[in-house]
Amino acid sequence: MRVAKAIELDAQTQRELHALSQRKRIEVRLQQRARIVLLAAKGVQNKDIAVEVGLDRRQVALWRERFLDGGIDALRKDAPRSGRPASVMAQMESRIVQATLHDKPANAATRTS
Repeated sequence: MRVAKAIELDAQTQRELHALSQRKRIEVRLQQRARIVLLAAKGVQNKDIAVEVGLDRRQVALWRERFLDGGIDALRKDAPRSGRPASVMAQMESRIVQATLHDKPANAATRTS
């Protein structure tokens, strides 16, 4: 049976993680990651943490390991993902958004109440 590495937090790190886990205007993923580390620091097993935060135990183990390797900054960053590169450049995306929100097509129907 594997035993996860213990996480020990200093007071400053614990306060910061607690703040991240409680903040309302923050990504849910970051809240989950902070909760994972806080629970791990209390000695809770990965399988129990997974149930508590709604993730798979492998994801819990991954974030626990990333925290040990890189601290709180590691929780804020997602690893690069494989996949096809973006096909729409930022400038083109900006023009599409501009046209969608502000330009009225020539053959647009008018709405009557």
